[in-house]
Amino acid sequence: PYRPSHYLGENRFVRPTGDIPVVGVCSSSDAREGTYLAAVTGSGEVADHVAVPGGTNVDSHRERIVTFLMTARPEAVVVGSSGGVGSRATARRLAEIVQVATEKWNNRFVQAADEDDEDFEARMESFRRMHSGMDLDDDEDEVWKCNVDIVDDNVAQLFGRSVRGKKEFPEFPTNLKVAVSCARYAKDPLGELAY
Repeated sequence: PYRPSHYLGENRFVRPTGDIPVVGVCSSSDAREGTYLAAVTGSGEVADHVAVPGGTNVDSHRERIVTFLMTARPEAVVVGSSGGVGSRATARRLAEIVQVATEKWNNRFVQAADEDDEDFEARMESFRRMHSGMDLDDDEDEVWKCNVDIVDDNVAQLFGRSVRGKKEFPEFPTNLKVAVSCARYAKDPLGELAY
């Protein structure tokens, strides 16, 4: 299974990699098809997803993706390799976006030097609204780390076009199914391959 680099010093039995939240990305090489980001929970269920319309790149939807990542808070973002050079470019852009999202999350209780008290309170209130289901006081000392990597998505491409994929997600477009399968494959390769 995929293991984020910030876990390399930890014992595998203390924190198994199968329980981490992951975001899978299917970067389309066709300009008519969209790029999809799918957040998968620790148990492999789809929590949320974001679509980037075809013909545009992830930079043009930066704020939506930052909000999505701050809501999902994945340990890893895995980009499928089938897009070729476009996948590498998407991974590079997503690494920058993930860095912005992690900085925003890790500094959420810090008031900026140029930010007055009213702006800080407004930002905190919008943050509380966005994360209304979570107890933010418990996470105060938690530092969010996230990697962006490219993974082989041959199995994910098969799943996206398979009968199993159509039965499990009948309303999802093919690239969204591939993004979900990329995340699942990174969490448990044998489970995704054999199921």
